[in-house]
Amino acid sequence: FTHFSLTYFLKMILYFQTKCKFIYYGKRIGGIKMNIALLGCGVVGSGVKEILDASKQDVKITKILVKDKNEIKEARMTTDIQEILKSDVDVIVECIGGIDIPFQYISQALQHKKHVVTSNKKVLATHYRELVNMARKNGVILAFEASVGGGIPWLENIRHIKRVDRISAFEGIFNGTTNYILDRMTSQGVDFQAALQEAQALGYAESDPTDDIDGYDVKYKCCLTANVIWNTSLPLEDILFFGIRNVRKKDILYAAQKNAVLKLTGKAVKTDKGIQILVIPTFLSSQENMAQLPKNLNYGKIKSEYLGESCYIGQGAGKYPTAHAVVQDILSILEKRELSSKISEEFPIKKDYISRFYIRSQRLSSLENFVSDILDEETILTKNVNLLELLPYIDENTWIAEIRL
Repeated sequence: FTHFSLTYFLKMILYFQTKCKFIYYGKRIGGIKMNIALLGCGVVGSGVKEILDASKQDVKITKILVKDKNEIKEARMTTDIQEILKSDVDVIVECIGGIDIPFQYISQALQHKKHVVTSNKKVLATHYRELVNMARKNGVILAFEASVGGGIPWLENIRHIKRVDRISAFEGIFNGTTNYILDRMTSQGVDFQAALQEAQALGYAESDPTDDIDGYDVKYKCCLTANVIWNTSLPLEDILFFGIRNVRKKDILYAAQKNAVLKLTGKAVKTDKGIQILVIPTFLSSQENMAQLPKNLNYGKIKSEYLGESCYIGQGAGKYPTAHAVVQDILSILEKRELSSKISEEFPIKKDYISRFYIRSQRLSSLENFVSDILDEETILTKNVNLLELLPYIDENTWIAEIRL
């Protein structure tokens, strides 16, 4: 360059810096921070707000969506999603919960080329393919560490292993509410209803605990985990799942007699024929690491070719553990880390599952072909049997658990 052209070139750079918002390594130059919009300021949202407002990181919440005008307490708050979408926010954080409205807002955010961070496993598991593809099409990130075992952190460890290894299976305890209930029933002898009420009082369980105690929550989390591990999008409706709503003290007593512990587990294995995935209460040997998990903790175990088995324990839910995972995703986006999921493989769900089962039912006469032992007038142990053969005999009053002793 001549002296004149170089001077002119530098002046042009200075001009554009003052007139435009330059992005460099995820940050706006000139002291302007990465702007965050928060959708929802309930339990998780308020935790995110608290952490970020106190943070010295180069991020700032500039918009907060609330449901009603009566909730507006500061200038950042609004009830208008369009105001947020048209603003200069870089990342939209969805903490509303549910399916329909979050799906609408997340979709709009991605289409407006905003990065999205969410803790909402229900909307993600239900609309995974659409949302992942939408994010890739618009060149933005859809991050969801907080949706599964956020306090471990679970998905981060999966990404770490996948860089150099092939994962063949995972298993774990992915719901703190049910683990707390079963732990209280086991260690203190309380009945199911009392343990559930304790969990609600502590904020572990919602006033309507259906998703937790009927196994839906673990199904969502196992679906997302499998999708991330194997770069696929499993049909949520095809996953077999059972909960603990009908567990009784006599079931806990049986576990104690067998030197076992009852846990609600979720697991998946990749086979040549597809992915075998299941959520079911399980009698585990008390010697297993997973059987020792107390209170509301989560546990995850990954099996891979070179690493073998690796295990992870941590908080999986609650205000601060979930908010912590959300903020980690925000900072990862700021640092330009690769968080995007992809869908490059298609696998059928393999529903055949052979094991031994503990069944308590008023319809035992219809199960006589499967019986190995009769424990009492309403409880049996089956021989090794395909779970699919038992499904026609399992109704809302039947309780089933796998026996792994």
